[in-house]
Amino acid sequence: MKEYVVVYNLNSRGKKLTESYLSTLFEKHNLKSKIFMTSDVSEVDQIIEQHKDTKKYNYCAIGGDGTINSLIDSLLRKGLDRPIVGCLPSGSGSDFLRTFAIPQNIETAIEHLKGDSTYLIDTAIVSTSEKERHFVNILNFGFLADTVEMSEKLPKIFRRFRYPISFWLKLLPARSGMMSIKTHNYEFNADAFVITVCNGQFFGGGWNISPKSSLQDGLLNIQIFKVTKKKAMKLFFLAKKGLHLTEPDVLLKRSGEIQLLSHQSIEIDGDYFDKGPAEIFVKKASIQLKI
Repeated sequence: MKEYVVVYNLNSRGKKLTESYLSTLFEKHNLKSKIFMTSDVSEVDQIIEQHKDTKKYNYCAIGGDGTINSLIDSLLRKGLDRPIVGCLPSGSGSDFLRTFAIPQNIETAIEHLKGDSTYLIDTAIVSTSEKERHFVNILNFGFLADTVEMSEKLPKIFRRFRYPISFWLKLLPARSGMMSIKTHNYEFNADAFVITVCNGQFFGGGWNISPKSSLQDGLLNIQIFKVTKKKAMKLFFLAKKGLHLTEPDVLLKRSGEIQLLSHQSIEIDGDYFDKGPAEIFVKKASIQLKI
């Protein structure tokens, strides 16, 4: 039986888990594990560098989408070939897991780490002139990325509610602006409020932002909200249940290669990344996800 290299993000929002609790949880389910408690992304790289043998190890992220993103990014940058990765929710849960209907309760979700079932999924990589990073779920370009950038500047006392606080603070002065993207067969150059690039289906605490996304088709679903701020608020409420795609002001495109040509903010899986321009490419069938 392979051993799980388990990365738990100490900065996850919500109830805190202890190393003792996690060790006991894995032992109770007869899963071999090495538990690592991390507080910085650089620590994940150090852990993976010492545990790169995919014949000996599977990998598991415990936390939200940012934690899963950090683990998968490190595994792929280290050159691991189709590593087996499990994900368990903690605190505020994980939107990425919702695509696979994996429970948001860690005691129940751990059942998915047993057995041999895996699901081969795509990831994507985004690069600017300064940075490069993999992502597995959702990338936002524009207003929603601005709110994440602000949330990371708020005092730690607001950590649990930093996303909704920053959303409303940024909303007051927000307005649509010129945005520019290009795919292999499409170009957009016009005012828009936000552009989402989706590999998974859910974000923002359960919003079904991309109900048509597949993680196995080699394509990302691009949604361009070509609207004013007022109209965007209506569409965001529809997006909670995936009902926004029938609106004529939401343009839906699909591509495995995307160029973000304007200078808006970019966030990936809940973490601020950089400003555009940027290029995005799908890395097809690069992770074996435990389901």
